Amino acid sequence: MVRFGISLPEWYHRKLLLGAKLKGTNRATLGANIVQNKIEADWPDIQKELEAIAKYRGISVEELESQWLNEDEGK
Repeated sequence: MVRFGISLPEWYHRKLLLGAKLKGTNRATLGANIVQNKIEADWPDIQKELEAIAKYRGISVEELESQWLNEDEGK
């Protein structure tokens, strides 16, 4: 598991709290589920963008991912 903080406007935070209550869970679990679902739904588009950027740079997608992930390790 990886933990990180997110910021929401108060309006959406209230909706998150209410949605979590309806689901019988807490805001962190519901928030994590929402983020995961969004990434899964967007993955085909993300993959296409990664492929286009890698091709433009003349490297493989794996090399691009490695570069980007290594840049963010210290954050």
